[in-house]
Amino acid sequence: MAQKNIDAQVADAVGRAQPDRWSVRPPAQRLCLCGPKRGRLLGSGWGVCLFAVGVWGVTFATTKSLLTALPPTEILVARFAVGYAALWALAPRRLPWQGWRTEAWLALAGVLGIALYFHFENLALLHARAGLVAVVVCTSPLLTALGARLLGRAGPLGWRYWAGFALAAAGVTLTVTGGHVEALHGAWQGVALGLAGAAAWAAYTLLPRPKGGLPVTRRTFFWGLLAMAPLAWPEAGAWRAAPLLDPAQAARLLFLGLVASALCYAAWNAAVARLGGVRATLCLYLNPVVGVLAAALLLGEPLDPPTLSGVALTLAGVFVSTRAA
Repeated sequence: MAQKNIDAQVADAVGRAQPDRWSVRPPAQRLCLCGPKRGRLLGSGWGVCLFAVGVWGVTFATTKSLLTALPPTEILVARFAVGYAALWALAPRRLPWQGWRTEAWLALAGVLGIALYFHFENLALLHARAGLVAVVVCTSPLLTALGARLLGRAGPLGWRYWAGFALAAAGVTLTVTGGHVEALHGAWQGVALGLAGAAAWAAYTLLPRPKGGLPVTRRTFFWGLLAMAPLAWPEAGAWRAAPLLDPAQAARLLFLGLVASALCYAAWNAAVARLGGVRATLCLYLNPVVGVLAAALLLGEPLDPPTLSGVALTLAGVFVSTRAA
């Protein structure tokens, strides 16, 4: 009887050490869509990344509604001021001093990822159609990958990455144009400014990220707000508070400040820390897709078969590039 018990214990130990071939990790884990230990989407960083990109996609419709009552610079400054205050409420502790070099990186992050990115994007929208700007800004994942390659942080980009990039770019173009190529015709100034915005976001994503959680994001907001001051000053005379007395407009601004700024920037920083900049920026292809779907739901804009086909192509491109990154 004792020998049988020993044999059973040995067999059980061997079974745990050598699982059968059917216990191999499911495809979702091999694609890094969930953590290798926790086996969940949130454990790998993809969950918070998709949350940030999904919310940012909705902001197109939200900002479009606000622009009927407020100038763009007022919306920009107000949303990040609200986000800055929210981050103090969520994490009231002060960020310990980490030296001038770290502070310089935080300041550069605020200038690139907040002030310059939105400044270039807003200027691009003045010179070109929103669809064209959306397509141009979606070059950010490619610029991020090329920057990481030049900095020695990533290996060669294989054919799967380029195939996924082509699929996603075609999908974004089809999504924002609905199959009408003439919708991409616009001034070269808009294209150049959109590329500048994409480059600013790519550089922001590749910057070193000091540890510190929400206080680090808050310090980035502080420097971003300071950098906005000279950019917003020419339009300061046109700012007005009366439209914010409307509960609907106030709710939109609070959504932009609390969710799209404070929470989403913190989520994006966490995603980049876990996934790396190259992989995280692949989700940005979904930004205009979510924007089109949100505009259909919130603004009543039409959805047609070419647009839905573009959504499918974009999703396929993100899937292929994710496997290659």
